[in-house]
Parts: sequence; structure tokens; C-alpha cells
Amino acid sequence: MPSTQTLAFVGLVLAGYAIYVEYRHHNEAEEETPFLALCDIEVIGASCSKTFALPQGKLLSYFGLVDHGSILDLPNAALGMAYYIFLLVGAKAVPSNIVLLASVVAMSFSVYLAYSLTVLSELCILCWSTHVINGILLWNTLRQPKIHLKKNA
Repeated sequence: MPSTQTLAFVGLVLAGYAIYVEYRHHNEAEEETPFLALCDIEVIGASCSKTFALPQGKLLSYFGLVDHGSILDLPNAALGMAYYIFLLVGAKAVPSNIVLLASVVAMSFSVYLAYSLTVLSELCILCWSTHVINGILLWNTLRQPKIHLKKNA
């Protein structure tokens, strides 16, 4: 089983690429030649560019947690990057229940998004890859020994 650090790094790279694809897709009108993402594979009907443009591509505004277009209306990939950076840098410094909570939230997002992709019949290889990574990260988190903080008497 890959380590949490390895998976978080791979997730960070994939999330970074997803942000790049979204940026290029949204600014395509300004470019001379159309942008073709590595994860847009016409032969098998896969398109991450199309998927990222769906309303579910920004879950915080999709669920009404932030206003659409606000500074906090972040793409899911940016939320993923924050999660993966947290696992790489900060997870050792916080109680294990915080890491577990972050992993459960990330996996909950992944389950919802995977369900949405299935219902919409969209194939996004990049998305499915991060969903699998999030599942393994949750599994790794559940398998780690818990740190119990002493209560002051």
C-alpha cells in the first residue's frame, strides 16, 4: 500500500494539473490554438476539461456555502491541493482526529463527485484518480495508531 506521503504528493500534482487545465480552459478564447489537456482523450470519451466546467466543479458555491464568484468560490482542485498540502506538511503536527476529519470530508466530496460523474455519464480520468487516492488516504488514516492526548487532572 502506498504511503500517505506518496499519495498526498501524487494528489497534489494531479490537483495542480487540474487547476492548470481549468485555467487554460477558461482562457481558451484568448489563445491562438485550442488547448487539449492530457486527460481529454476523445477515443474513450474522457474529458476532464468538460467535467471541470460543470457546476459541481466548485462544490462550495454549488452547495451555497459561499457566493458564486466570490473569492472563496474555489475549484474543487484547489480544495484538493489544500488537503494534500495539509497531509504533506501539517498532518504530523495536529491530533489524529483532525487528520481523520479532513480525510472523511475529502472522501465525502469524492463520493458525491463520483456519484455525479456516474449520473452525468462523464468520464474524467483525472477525477477518478483523485477519488481513488482519497479513498486510499482515508484507509491509511484509519489504519494509523491513534494519538491520545492526556487530560489534565
